[in-house]
Amino acid sequence: MAPAPATPLPPASAQGFSDDGGLWHGMPVVARGAHRVCVLDPVVHGHCLKYPLPVDPAVRRPLRHRLREAWARLVPRRQTNALELRAWRHLHARLGDRLDDRVARCVDLVATPAGQALRCALVVDAGGTPAPSLYDLLFGASRGRYHADALCDAVTRFETWLHVHAVPLFDLNSGNLVVVECAGIPELVCVDVKSVLGGKEIVPVSRWSRGLMQRKITRRADRLRARIRAHAPLAATQGAH
Repeated sequence: MAPAPATPLPPASAQGFSDDGGLWHGMPVVARGAHRVCVLDPVVHGHCLKYPLPVDPAVRRPLRHRLREAWARLVPRRQTNALELRAWRHLHARLGDRLDDRVARCVDLVATPAGQALRCALVVDAGGTPAPSLYDLLFGASRGRYHADALCDAVTRFETWLHVHAVPLFDLNSGNLVVVECAGIPELVCVDVKSVLGGKEIVPVSRWSRGLMQRKITRRADRLRARIRAHAPLAATQGAH
């Protein structure tokens, strides 16, 4: 989930957030997107809960988004949390536990006092705190932890994994990818795989054709590397940050 979506976020108080945005209905916030919030699970240690956020009627949304929301109301399995759970189960049925190193595990839809949520395994760093998103490493408090080359190499390794396993993950969004460190090397883990089943294509030919899939993944990875090089510190200048 991207912490800084293109559309303006509704006021925090209107959506159940504390004044500083650090809590949602009393639960610590891990990440906040335009349509969902991810919080620490107060019941199951080492997990997080994803909740849909109410739509702000004051924000004008593209027709495509409005149609998608209307379709989801009619077909609950198309709702965001349900779609992500189905996408993860679809991948897990094919890849099994090999998925765990690159994709956060989805557990189930659960009923909570704050409403229905998607329970997922929490991806953490070596200290046990939530792993920073790639977005945070580019624009947030964690900027400067890794230089651009190291992050671009991490994207390349993740891209290779997608190609090898034919995973049609096209939403290579810096907010949907968190960074964990393995032997001093940053690696990417995806925390939102719903685009595997739900994308912008009306006819999902890129998911059916291996060649089209690979070309689309490559384009998305190239775009992400370009964004990293535009915003992450270069190796020669990292000491200045």
